[in-house]
Amino acid sequence: RRIGADVALAEDDANIDAEEQEEALRKKEDKSRAVVLEMLGDLPTADIAAPDNVLFVCKLNPVTDDEDLELIFSRFDPNARAEIIRDPDTGDSLCY
Repeated sequence: RRIGADVALAEDDANIDAEEQEEALRKKEDKSRAVVLEMLGDLPTADIAAPDNVLFVCKLNPVTDDEDLELIFSRFDPNARAEIIRDPDTGDSLCY
């Protein structure tokens, strides 16, 4: 027999509203994903987090360069910096 996703497993869960339950579920899922990435070797530790002032951008055009992104984001922060991640062997953009 399965327990439904909306069933409170602890007494504390019964006293929080749906929005708080959704947030708690999201945090548990994020932690699970981080643990999987740690096991796969993609993260040095599951407790690692990016600094608050870092924005990850992906699916960039391969011809986009650092200066292009700095120009775009300088509208929002004059001190914005951008670094496109490149292949260490070829120097080609990895598009993020």
